[in-house]
Amino acid sequence: MNREVLAKNGRPGRWPPAVARGVRRWAAAAGWAAIGATLLWLEPALAKTAGELGTIWAGYGEPLGKAVSALCYPAGMAAGATSLYKLKANRDNPQHHTVGPVFGWAAVCAGLLFLPQTFRNAGDTIWGSGATVNQAAGTTTIAN
Repeated sequence: MNREVLAKNGRPGRWPPAVARGVRRWAAAAGWAAIGATLLWLEPALAKTAGELGTIWAGYGEPLGKAVSALCYPAGMAAGATSLYKLKANRDNPQHHTVGPVFGWAAVCAGLLFLPQTFRNAGDTIWGSGATVNQAAGTTTIAN
């Protein structure tokens, strides 16, 4: 190893601070260039008008809602199992493990298990059971 580099840095294998700053700057510039090139490559897939953008975002709503509803049941069951685990810990050592988290996890469990039906009932109450999805449209140009 070069003794001069070792004497300047104090540790072998380290770059001098000026070189390290230069490398970081070039790495940041290369990263931004890669992001720009990726956006240019994806440009045909991006929306041209606000209506297209609204349609794209509206299309994400239903699958996302179904995913949230589908994940509520297993998450609720996991919260119920955690509640039972905390209850067993309380029974084994009541001085060290309080009973409060048991009721907290039980409330989370009940909330998650009934959340999809609550969403459905609230939606039917507010918008009615025969509500339809609006179609977003517009002529405002976003980009070239």
